[in-house]
Amino acid sequence: MKTQILIISNKEDITTDFIVRKLLSHDVLFYRLNTEDIAHSVFVSLDFEKQVFIIYDSNLDKHFNLLNFKSVYYRRPEIPLYKDDDLSAKERRYMQTEVAYTLEGIYSILESAYWISPVWAIRKAENKLYQLQLARQLGFHLPASIATNLPESFKAFSSNHNECIIKPVRSGHIQDDTSPEVVYTNLLTITPTDEQIKVCPNYLQEHIEKKYDVRVTVVGDKTYAVRIESQSTEATKVDWRRGENILPHEVIELPACVHNQCVAISKALGLQFGAIDYVIDRNGNFVFLELNPNGQWAWIENITGLDISGAISDLLIKNI
Repeated sequence: MKTQILIISNKEDITTDFIVRKLLSHDVLFYRLNTEDIAHSVFVSLDFEKQVFIIYDSNLDKHFNLLNFKSVYYRRPEIPLYKDDDLSAKERRYMQTEVAYTLEGIYSILESAYWISPVWAIRKAENKLYQLQLARQLGFHLPASIATNLPESFKAFSSNHNECIIKPVRSGHIQDDTSPEVVYTNLLTITPTDEQIKVCPNYLQEHIEKKYDVRVTVVGDKTYAVRIESQSTEATKVDWRRGENILPHEVIELPACVHNQCVAISKALGLQFGAIDYVIDRNGNFVFLELNPNGQWAWIENITGLDISGAISDLLIKNI
C-alpha cells in the first residue's frame, strides 16, 4: 500500500503529535517530514528529467515518492541547523537558504495534492490588513481600524476614540538567536512623537469593551468555538494570551450567521483551516479581530475535548 498522506512539520511541534495519534488510530499510512532533518537523516532526490521525486528517511530506511502523496498537512517546517565548526556563518546561511528553496520546490511538486492548507494561501492570509478588507466585504462586525505612519492620521484616529489598542500587523514575534520576544496587543497609553510615528506603520484599533473572547477553529465546513474568560484577570483583559495561568474555557455554539461567516472567510482565503479570534462586546456582538491561518489548537482539544484533530485527520483521509 502506498503512503498517501504527508505531514510537513518539525520534531518539537506538539500540535502535529495530535494528528499523528489520530492517523495511527485510523490505521492509515502517512509520513511525517520533520524538515530540520534534511541533510541530517532525511535526503531528497528530485530528478526532473525522469520525473522521479524521492524523499529518503535513513532512520526509517524508507523511500517516499512525492507523487504518491494525495493529502498534505502543513504545520511548522523548520530549517536545519548546521553545527559544523568548520563552516563559517555565511556558509551556514547559504546552506539553510538552499534547503528553504528546495522545500519551496517540493511544495510546488505537491501542488496538485489536497492541502491543509496550501502554503501560498497561508502566506497571503497571514496579512491582517488583507483579512480586515475581506472581512468587511463579507459583512463581519469590525472594530474601527487604521494602519498609518502619518502623524496627523494617527492622532486624528486616536482622538476620535476613547481608547485605542496598538498591535502588530503580522505575528508580533521578534526573532533573536538569544532572547526572542513577543509583541502583544496593548492599550495605547501615550501618544508617540511625530518621529516615532513616522518610522514604521502603526496598526491601531478602537478598544472594544468586551465581555469575553471567543476562539473559533475552522476545519473545512466545521467550526469549533470556545468562550475564553479573558476578563477574569487583569493581565488578560486586553490580550488573553498574556496570562501565566490557563483561563477558563467553555465550548459554545455559534450563531448560524457567525458560523457561516467563519467558513466563508476561510474559503475566500483558500484555507481548509483557520483560527479566528473574536471579542464579544457589551451588546453581545461578535467583533472580528483576526484570523491565524496556521494557528495553534491542541490546547483547546486538551481542555475541552473538542475533536479538532479528528476533523483534520478525517479531511486528510477523505481526500487521498
